[in-house]
Amino acid sequence: MKMDKAQIFVLIVGIAILLAWDPLCRYMGWFQIPVPAPAASAAPARAPEAPASEAKSAPQPSASPKAERVAPKPRFEQVPPMSPLELANGNLKLVVDPVSASVTDFYVTDYRTADRKEPIRISQNLRPALTLVSAKPGENDIVTAVTSSRGADWLKVVRTLRREDGGAFRMEHRWQLPSKGYNIDCKVLVVNESDGARLVSEKAFSGGTMSSWARVSGDKVRTPSHRLDYMTVGGKFKDIAAGADEKDLKSADGQSVEWAGVSNKYFCLLLRAPSPFVLGTNRVFLVDGKESLPSPGCSALIPAFSLGKGESREFGFTAYAGPKVISELEHFDPSAGRVMHLAWGPLDYLARLLLWILVKIHGLGLSYGWSIIVLTLIVRTLFYPATAKANASMKKMQQVQPKLKELKERYKDNPQLMNAKMMELYKAEGVNPFGGCLPLLLQLPVFIALYTTLDGAVELRQVPFWWSPDLAGPDTVCRIPLYFFSLPVNPLVLIMTALMIFQQHITPMSGDPMQKKMMMWMPVVMLLLFYDLPSGLTLYWSVSNVCSIIQLLVQKRGSNDAAVPAKS
Repeated sequence: MKMDKAQIFVLIVGIAILLAWDPLCRYMGWFQIPVPAPAASAAPARAPEAPASEAKSAPQPSASPKAERVAPKPRFEQVPPMSPLELANGNLKLVVDPVSASVTDFYVTDYRTADRKEPIRISQNLRPALTLVSAKPGENDIVTAVTSSRGADWLKVVRTLRREDGGAFRMEHRWQLPSKGYNIDCKVLVVNESDGARLVSEKAFSGGTMSSWARVSGDKVRTPSHRLDYMTVGGKFKDIAAGADEKDLKSADGQSVEWAGVSNKYFCLLLRAPSPFVLGTNRVFLVDGKESLPSPGCSALIPAFSLGKGESREFGFTAYAGPKVISELEHFDPSAGRVMHLAWGPLDYLARLLLWILVKIHGLGLSYGWSIIVLTLIVRTLFYPATAKANASMKKMQQVQPKLKELKERYKDNPQLMNAKMMELYKAEGVNPFGGCLPLLLQLPVFIALYTTLDGAVELRQVPFWWSPDLAGPDTVCRIPLYFFSLPVNPLVLIMTALMIFQQHITPMSGDPMQKKMMMWMPVVMLLLFYDLPSGLTLYWSVSNVCSIIQLLVQKRGSNDAAVPAKS
């Protein structure tokens, strides 16, 4: 295939883009660069207050010219920081600060960070989680005593809280984990130990805050998904981007919801109660250099209530802290699979169906790499008739090209008559000019859904296949050092490009020069688009190309055999 000057120029530009793509994206901020996770605090937080970055300094009282006689206020000594407590099962570990009675960290022990050295740490001490805190600004309960007890699968912290007005309460927090899984059963008991009846001001059960996936894992994320998610009592699922305007985020406040939480690309932190609750939102901004990273959070608001002397009230919640695995999410709540965020609109349902099929194939004993291959074969088999029809239509279009060229030459001065004659030719030859496109358009939603499924499935993360160390990352086998960066060598993408070129060579084409040029550059465009994408995606696309080539060769041989007259 000869190349003109324009094509050679485009090829050179394409190679230049490939070489400069990664450093350019890093410079422009198009990729979310991994941010080191903050180190664990040496001492736990003293109380469930807002982070220091959000706190405002209290004004200092000015000296009064005259001393006034006031009744002395009772003074209580705050319990000093205590060693953290831990509660764990085979999948999840909670780190609890006894003084604030809050979960300060969630460690998902069966998933590792990018360097594979540490377990995924979801909360990262951003805000106290799974604890009852005051929703009234400025209210400060002093913790005067703390005790704890535990069993094989539960942990309880009992605190005595006192106020300057003489109020005294006992607050018992209890967390329980199943033998496996990521659900957390939470209970809070509030007991009035004051001399008389007391009004307990508005409270909030904090569901916690989550950082972006790049910060949590250390992975490089090309398409980050970081959101506040909730399901209203009317059955409407809503989500708000982590970096949305404050007005958009606060629009969720006061909503009556079945459950709510925060999610990033692969993990989520969700909260629900036995009955619908009123949602409250918050957000922490972590500053890293010039970049401000938003981390949203949510809580269940509890209206003020009264307790008589010795009376108590208990609140129960269930939390989920773990990966976005459909079976685990549906165990938490049947509608929680919506936090997957695989695709948009109706395609999301199709993407989750394809992921369900992929997981079922894996359950038969195949690795996830072979499961992707089998899933691709299933999809290609289902669309075999549509693809065959498209190939046959393109073959017919190729056969009528000489007649079309003749019509164009004959009626080049009368375009209207030329179009009419072309339509007559199509009808006489039984050719549909759009026959090669329409069947392929029908497959497009499935291919998009499958693409998003493989890109968003946590099941593929850090799963090796053949030479690829991670199906959720590029299959880089080595790097070629260049002047300003090192070029990764990703074999699957190169194989995919070679297969596309061969497929293009055997695909019937019309005589339109513009179409030929577009098709010739399609492999180059796909190489640039796919070069840094997860190897699970390029594996799917490569297998799909192999299926297309085999189908084209089979149809071509069948048409050739039919064209040969039988011997008498």
